[in-house]
This record gives sequence, C-alpha cells and structure tokens, in this order.
Amino acid sequence: MLPAIEVAVRHAPAADRVELHSLRARSYQAAAASFTRQDQADAAWVAADRALQAAEMAGQPLEVVAGLFRMAHAFMRQQHMDQAEQAAKSAVEVLDPRAEDPACPPEELSLLGAMNLVLAVINAREGNRPQTHAHLNRAGEIATRLGEDRNDFDTEFGPTNVRLHAVSTAVELGDAGLALEIATEVDAGGLSAERQARFLLDVARAHAQRRHVGEATAALLEAETHAPEQIRDHHLAREIIRDLIQLSGRRVPDTLRELADRCGVS
Repeated sequence: MLPAIEVAVRHAPAADRVELHSLRARSYQAAAASFTRQDQADAAWVAADRALQAAEMAGQPLEVVAGLFRMAHAFMRQQHMDQAEQAAKSAVEVLDPRAEDPACPPEELSLLGAMNLVLAVINAREGNRPQTHAHLNRAGEIATRLGEDRNDFDTEFGPTNVRLHAVSTAVELGDAGLALEIATEVDAGGLSAERQARFLLDVARAHAQRRHVGEATAALLEAETHAPEQIRDHHLAREIIRDLIQLSGRRVPDTLRELADRCGVS
C-alpha cells in the first residue's frame, strides 16, 4: 500500500494532494506503530519521520503531533531517551495551552494525555519518581476530563490506558508490589490485542521481580494468546523468559521451556 500511496502523491492532481498526504501520514503512523511492536526500532523511526513529513505537507497539525508520538516511541525503543523526551515535550508545549480552553477537542486532549504517558515512562526508566508521578497525574486529569477510553490517532488514550501505564512505570521503578496491586484493578478487555499483550508483559515483569515463576509464565502465555508475534519478537519477553529459567534452576516448567523455544530463547 505504501508504494501505491507514494506514486499517487507524485502523479495526482494538485487538488488531491493534501488528502493524499494526509493518508500517507496516517499510513506511515500505522507502520511506525507496527514496527515498534515488532521491536524494529530503526524501521519505526524511518516510518515516523516520513509520517511527520507527510503531515506537514498536508497541513495537519494534529497529524504532526501524532507523528511526534510515534517518533518518541521509536526513540524509546532505540534507548535514545533524550530525543524521545524532546519529541514528547515539544508536543506538550504546543498542546498544553490549547487544553486550557474548555472547548478543546477530545482528539487534542487524547494526544496531550498520550504524550504525558510517554514522558511518564521516560522518567520512570531514568528513575525520576517525582516527574513520573507528575506526568501520570496530568494524564489522569486529562483522562477524567475525557471520561472515556478513546482511540484518537491510535493512541488508545483514556482512563484504562492511564492505569496500564501506572503498572508499567511502577515496574520500571522497581515497585513490583504496587504494580501487581494496580494490575488487579485493571480491565484491559476493551483495548487492542496488542495493548492487552503489553499490559500482561508488564504484569509478567512484576511477577518476575517478585520471583513468582508460575505467575509470570502464566501472564506471558496469556499475552501470547492476544498477540503471539509481539511477545515472540519482543526483547523484554525474551529477557523475562531467561530470568524465569534461571530462577527455576533445574526444574524448568514444561510450559516455560516450550515458550522459550517459541521465542527463540536458548
């Protein structure tokens, strides 16, 4: 599809190019999200960069912000936290003043909330608890204002996603007990299969931190039922599996060994 859109942009009448650039931006955003889930960080960055370019040519400011969202995720996967933070902060600086308007469209609020969740994860990985909680609280305020789970620009932002990120950031900060406590209160069934799988991956990480081999394995197996390609290709899943095998010693459960084989963990 992407080559076809690129050809169409080059040969379409001028009157149609704005719409085609907008389609191109959304297509590359989808590609960037897919590459990120598949742990293909470099490809995700290229797709996000092209999404940004297309959104600018379409004159769609919110598509530009959505491109920055994908760019931030690609940078995070590459472990380039400074660049990820810069991308997210630049979007927040644009959206924050607009959010003060009571009539601010929900699409803009979703992007602002999603960017705050990105910043929460970045700060959690850097061990900055105050900023992590500040961005989580800001995202929570926006989610409450929206009052529902939405999926503007494929961000899946809403109250549920904020709770999922509370679990994820708690794991990053080493607060496994808190992460598991929050997880029991979360119903992620209304989110995409990929998002549910990522949530269960975080639950598995929390159990692994507590040395709960059985519970961690069960979470990984459930995640695999939602998005097998995501779990089998994700570096975090492989790291957890290695840790669980080590914790098991000579008595590695058959289900864990079989999962390791499917994920290519020796």
